[in-house]
Amino acid sequence: MDQPDLPPGSLRERMKEQTRELIVDQLVSALAAGEIGQASHDQIAKRVGVSRQTVYRYFPDREALMEALWTRINTELAAGGGIAGFPRDEPGLLACLGPLFANYDRIAPLITIAQSTPQGRAMRLSVREKRSQAFIDATADAAEGLSTEDHKLAAAILQLLIGGQAWLEMRQQWDLAGDQMARATGWAVRTLLADLHRRKGRPLDRD
Repeated sequence: MDQPDLPPGSLRERMKEQTRELIVDQLVSALAAGEIGQASHDQIAKRVGVSRQTVYRYFPDREALMEALWTRINTELAAGGGIAGFPRDEPGLLACLGPLFANYDRIAPLITIAQSTPQGRAMRLSVREKRSQAFIDATADAAEGLSTEDHKLAAAILQLLIGGQAWLEMRQQWDLAGDQMARATGWAVRTLLADLHRRKGRPLDRD
């Protein structure tokens, strides 16, 4: 007896998703191995075993590839109990530190790619405005009364403290593990937020 047909498009959709994930897999593999030259559409097509047109169909330009890499990183962070996206407020900023640094350790090759390669830089720049706005929003209460410039400076420092570059530097320079980084960063973030609240709009260059 013949098996019932799958609903129209369902098998095709699964195959499309598998192909898309294979393309991202090979992008990650090439970058993690330091094979920067293998990260072009043509080279990824060869690694996957598909035509270059297929890669362009899923990812029409370099920005689309970098967005897919960013999505993969955030998906992996969320899968490990960390956060996906950016903090929205002060409690979220503080609560994310332990899970975030633990997951940076767990997906170290991906985070290293994001911080150490031109492709990773392009990926991070692709969400620059969203990231900056998230930290502006998350520090809005603490920075109330500050000038726009000083609020921007405060948000920039806090974003730097919990970002992948801080993780990479503490890992390579100081041999710290994620839990140690979370403790150190938590102290710094709490100290800075408390100072902002005490300022009540007083400029950053005044005690």
